This record gives sequence, C-alpha cells and structure tokens, in this order.
Amino acid sequence: MTGTKQRTIAKSVSLSGVGLHTGHASKLTFQPAEINTGIRFVRTDLPEKPVVPALVTEVVLVDRGTTLGRNGVEIRTVEHILAAVTGLGIDNLTIEVNGDEPPAADGSAKDFVDALISAEVIEQDAAREYLAIEKTLVYHNEEQGVDLVIVPSNEFRVTYMIDYPNRSLGTQYTSLYSMDEFVKDFAPARTFCLLSEAKSLKESGLIQGGNLDNAIVFVDQELDMSELKNLAQLFHLRKEDLVLGEETLGNRPLRFPNEPARHKVVDLLGDLALVGLPIRGHVLAARSGHGAHIELAKLLRKEYEKTLITRKYGSKSGTGYVFDAQAIERLIPHRYPMLFVDRILELTPAEKVVGLKNVTRNEPFFDGHFPGHSIMPGVLLIEAMGQTGGVLLLNSVENPESKVVYFTGLDNVRFRKPVIPGDQIIFTVEMSMFRRNICKMRGTARVEDVVVAEADMSAVVVDR
Repeated sequence: MTGTKQRTIAKSVSLSGVGLHTGHASKLTFQPAEINTGIRFVRTDLPEKPVVPALVTEVVLVDRGTTLGRNGVEIRTVEHILAAVTGLGIDNLTIEVNGDEPPAADGSAKDFVDALISAEVIEQDAAREYLAIEKTLVYHNEEQGVDLVIVPSNEFRVTYMIDYPNRSLGTQYTSLYSMDEFVKDFAPARTFCLLSEAKSLKESGLIQGGNLDNAIVFVDQELDMSELKNLAQLFHLRKEDLVLGEETLGNRPLRFPNEPARHKVVDLLGDLALVGLPIRGHVLAARSGHGAHIELAKLLRKEYEKTLITRKYGSKSGTGYVFDAQAIERLIPHRYPMLFVDRILELTPAEKVVGLKNVTRNEPFFDGHFPGHSIMPGVLLIEAMGQTGGVLLLNSVENPESKVVYFTGLDNVRFRKPVIPGDQIIFTVEMSMFRRNICKMRGTARVEDVVVAEADMSAVVVDR
C-alpha cells in the first residue's frame, strides 16, 4: 500500500480571479503542509478561518460542479483545483480562499498546475499510501445511462466516453494511461456547456462568472441576431464573439479535437481526489458527471476505511474473508461459550456486514436444549446476529476496543426454520441509523440461502 514519498510545495503561491458559478471575486493561495495533513481548504474571509477537508464526506452539493461544506461553510467548484493537485502527485496542501468559490482561471486546471509547479513540488520524509483496487467496483444509473467501473491496475488510468445527441459534441473518447500525461494533455482542457443550456444555467444562478474566456460554448441551435445580442448582454460578450461558429460560440478554437472528453477526465480526477489518497486502478466511464463521480468516490472511500479496519485488527490475507476467529476476538468482548460468530465475510463500514457461524454438535447448548432433538435456541440466533452487527460500529466510534454494545430493543423478530447441527448460518446486518451512540440495524440469518430468522435491532454503545 505504500510506495513513493509524500509531496507538498516548497513555498506559497497565489492566484486571483472570478468564480465560475458565483461570479464573486476571490484570491486563492496554495500553502505547504506537513506530512499526513492531506488536502484542506481554509476560508480566510471568515472569522476563525474555518477548515474544510477535501474529503468526499464533506460534499454538500453536486450541481455542474462539486461543493464542499462543513458547519454551513462552503467552497464551491473545487474539482479543477483538486485535479491539478492530484495530477502533480501532491499529498499535503493547504488551500486558502477568501471567498465561497475559487477563481475559475481559464476554465481548465492549467493555471493551477502552473502555479503549483512555480511553487516547486517537493518530497517529504514520509511514505505515500495508496488505495489499491483489488476487486471491480461498479456505479450504474439506468435512468441517466451512466456507467462507472474501476478495475485493478498497477497504476491509475482512465478511459472516458461522452455521448451527446448533437453534431457539435457527439460521441468522444479519451484515455489517460499515466499521470505523466496529465500536465500536457489534460490539464489545459476547459469546461464547456451547450448553447441551448447557457441561458437557463445563467438564469438558475449558475455560471454567473462564465464567459468565453473561461468556458467553451458548443453551438447546438440556430439563433437570430436579436437572440445573439440578448445572449451577449447576459454574458457580457464582446462584439466579435457574436458569431455562431461551426462548433463553438465566437468560433473559439479548441485546444484538442476531443477537448470536452479530456475535460471530463479533469473533473473525474478532481472528484476522486476526495477519496483522500491516490488510487491504483483503471476507471472506465461512460456518459458520467460530477454526481456519478462522487458516488464512485464514496464507494472507494468505504474500501479504504475497510482496509484501515482490517489492517488494525489483523485479518489473514488470501483467505477470502475479512476477519478470522482470532481477529473477531479482538473486535468484540465475547468469548466461548458466548461467542457465536466464526468469521466476517464482508464489511462495508457503517453500512453492512456479513458474518458466518458453523453450527456443530459440540455446541454446549445442545445438551440442554431439546435433548435428543437438537435445535439452536432462537434467542442465540438473535444474539449471534447482534454480535455480527456490532462489527459495523468499528468506524462509527472512537476507540472501539473500549466499548460494548447493549441491545435496547428488538422488533419484528421472526423464526422461520429450525437451525440444526451441521448448518452454516450466514448473518447479514445492515445499519439503518447511527446517531449519538444509538443505532438501529436490520438483520437476517440464512441457511443455504433460506431465511431462518430475522429481526430489527436497536442498540446503544457504552464504555466497557
């Protein structure tokens, strides 16, 4: 998981300009940061200079851009800046902004890349950590026709397709095979929109700072001169820009034949930076956008949290499951004969866990429970289900080793089929709520894919 050294910059550097969506003037300053700081934004225009980490957990809005926020403090349109940071392999950086949106620059990541290079990217005395993709992860949105897949790869790669039903854009592909290509071949690609959307975006409160110097407007409709003049007034266009070119408004030249597809890669890099560490995997994207990028970033962040848990509590590698019996004993306080979980097969922190118990004739409860007619007590089925659910709390509380989980309620308990010696029980527990050390979970127990028990469980986390 570790490889090259962490990186930051040697000195501070600033840029000024107008935000793409708000139209507000602002100044952006990149500052060096210590090892293991990560990337964080600071609103220097507000009292106490609040900090917002560049993490997917802080995303509050996705609407033609990615907005981070914490405690009511927001920073809009962060993706181009974060793409520059990622593309240059910077791990630790403080990004100061004296407004709610950083400058748009020319609508690409190029100016941010140039500024960071001028500040000199330097190595630090600490190893960099990577998230290595070990299994295929998929995000699919049927309604929008969006597909995002990430598969294992020794380095980060992207293959991206866009597909617009008009002549000026149409279907475009691009591939980033190595981050070495980013500065020259992707960072200069600018943000874009369609002529037919420009007016409605402006009227809805977006692209207030948008113009032909920081965005490409692709022509997908005919406009007469009066309509063009209205558009020019709305966007403060120059007289020479009142031209409907074959491809773009103002007949502005493209930097690449497939510049829109390349800019989508820039957006993807910026959004995936919110995972919080560099990724080793190959992303395949079709008809995607910020919303889907963020959903993939959430999936990747959960994978990372899972690796932190398994690393801390010690699962065996290559066994096909997350925690073995010895690791489980480090996770929960129960011991024989009251420990009823043998393995944890799957884990999505704070969401879902799948556990396993092999039921043998040697279980101590069989001697006294229906002697001669061995059936596992239903109350112990629910207890095993609850113990499985307790693993979900590992990344929900601090110092989980010092905590215990007490049942506070059971609802909708159903026993569907007896469990007997020789059965292998699979427990699936999903968390529906966790707040202030109180949680609610839904659990099912299956034998050979047949439900044998189910329950809604409430619990409280307390100190041991």
